[in-house]
Amino acid sequence: MQHHEEDPLRPPLLNLLTLLTLMTVLVAAGYLADYYLRDSREDVTWYPPRWHCDLREGPCRTDIGLKGTLRFGMQGEFESYEPLRIDVRTSGLDVQSVVVEFIGRDMNMGLTRVEMKSIGEGHFQGVGELRPWAETVMPWRAQVILETPDGRKGSWYDFDIHR
Repeated sequence: MQHHEEDPLRPPLLNLLTLLTLMTVLVAAGYLADYYLRDSREDVTWYPPRWHCDLREGPCRTDIGLKGTLRFGMQGEFESYEPLRIDVRTSGLDVQSVVVEFIGRDMNMGLTRVEMKSIGEGHFQGVGELRPWAETVMPWRAQVILETPDGRKGSWYDFDIHR
């Protein structure tokens, strides 16, 4: 009868390799989760609006860098579930695409994203709507994000809606 001896290093080495493989998978899953779940606005260079502007009275302007400008306007009833016609015009920038995001300033109302359509020469249009709210006055923020070859640039425009 022949007796086979097992290599005494094999089980600890196999356990170590299994542990290293599991750690590698967990680290990769963490990076993937961070990439897909992180705030998409964190890699935007933000430029403050020039001054307070009332979107009900007309478009608002922002300087983007030293030579670019952004003009943002909305037309509509400024009520929940009513369409808002959104108009974005840029100059001095090579803008590839534009997204407008509506968020509640004081209350988490979720994120409403509007992908704008290019109609040529830095002019973009789209239609969005605001979610319903229970407050008498609801403070909103429209965040305009421009995709450019130099990275993502944006500005924000605050407005209130009274019931």
